Amino acid sequence: MSIAIKRWGNSNGVIIPAHLLKQIGATVGQELDVKVKDGTLVLIPKTRAKRYTLDELLQQCDPNAPLETEESVWGSNQTPVGREVW
Repeated sequence: MSIAIKRWGNSNGVIIPAHLLKQIGATVGQELDVKVKDGTLVLIPKTRAKRYTLDELLQQCDPNAPLETEESVWGSNQTPVGREVW
């Protein structure tokens, strides 16, 4: 398959067919790392760190896990200053 280099303003670019994007696991708008290896242009999709929701993070927590000593005594010897409940 051949594609042509085109002029885009002051830059040059190529249009990557959808089936090639699919083969490398890339999507429209995704950033790519570009390298030259042995005279060949190599495009590698950048991976993004997963953004977790609060629910997803809380699902990973064990509410029955033992607390560290510092955590278990925190607030136990404190008297309320305002209307907080201990």
